Amino acid sequence: MIGRNAVLRYKKQAPTQEEVASELGGANYLVVGSVRRAGKQVRIAAQLTESRVGTVMWSERYDGELTDIFEFQDTIARRIAGTLAASITQVEGRRSLDRPKPNQNAFDLVLRARAVGQGATRTTNRRAREMIAEALAIDPNYAAARALLAEALYSMAILGWTEFPDRELSRAAEEAQKAISLSPDEPDGYRALGRILLVRAEYEQAQSASKRAIEINPSDAYALAVWGSAQSFSGEIDAAVESLQLALKLDPMLEPHYYFDMAMAYYLARRHEDALRAAESGLARYPNLPMTLIPAAAAAAQLGRKEQAARYVEMLQRVMPSLDPDTVGSRFKDPARRAYLREGLKAAGL
Repeated sequence: MIGRNAVLRYKKQAPTQEEVASELGGANYLVVGSVRRAGKQVRIAAQLTESRVGTVMWSERYDGELTDIFEFQDTIARRIAGTLAASITQVEGRRSLDRPKPNQNAFDLVLRARAVGQGATRTTNRRAREMIAEALAIDPNYAAARALLAEALYSMAILGWTEFPDRELSRAAEEAQKAISLSPDEPDGYRALGRILLVRAEYEQAQSASKRAIEINPSDAYALAVWGSAQSFSGEIDAAVESLQLALKLDPMLEPHYYFDMAMAYYLARRHEDALRAAESGLARYPNLPMTLIPAAAAAAQLGRKEQAARYVEMLQRVMPSLDPDTVGSRFKDPARRAYLREGLKAAGL
């Protein structure tokens, strides 16, 4: 709401969420919480819900001292904004898909394309691109549609859904640049461009683009993940760990390869337990992403868990028989990073 006075009347009442949402003009999302104090200690509980169906989107509890109150406030605000940034397009997209006769305008088509998803499968990627093409036919200057097309073309290129990946990446970069020129104060184009530059190993440019997206929306999980990955490959390992941790905290459903990047950053930071935990989490969530076996094997070997490391190597060789160990880590700018990764893999038996 635009001001706190809108909700002060509920302070000593116990209205239902439906009543609050209705009285506040149909608010779609509600934050409820409490503050308890004992001496200098304070406990803050907060919860974000979708008012229409009562779904809890996020909840958390914070314990600390009163001196940390402003830090708590900023943390809670970031988590709420990040949760909405990560979830609102899916929620609104589902609503759009639920309509029996959706309006075929550009905005609706973009929502539907987002709900379908552009990186899940080759089929969903094609469906998303078809919807985006329809949206751009209606409004060629729709920046969000241009940025989403860039993301779809990027997914085609890196996931092997095209015979001409370099061409599609070039097209993706062009669409991202168009989105930026059409709407320079929106993060979508910068985020898409950052991902494209990252896969091209243009790390400084990727960081610059993703940093601009983060300046516009500090809770943009994808932009934070791109930034963290670029930091990792360029050698800023501690900063990469921090950025990727925050990205995955804001949106645990990020694309699979960011779990690989998180595990790799932990490994290069010599945090082998964390690296193994992150890799195993990624493998459990996305079992069809074999690259995550690389940091898993290296971390297990560095921890002296030879049987576990050997098991990961056996799995890796089974699903990626043509993998050349000499190419592993080639995207790291610092030769010492590559050497340390290969050291772990050699100890694992690769």
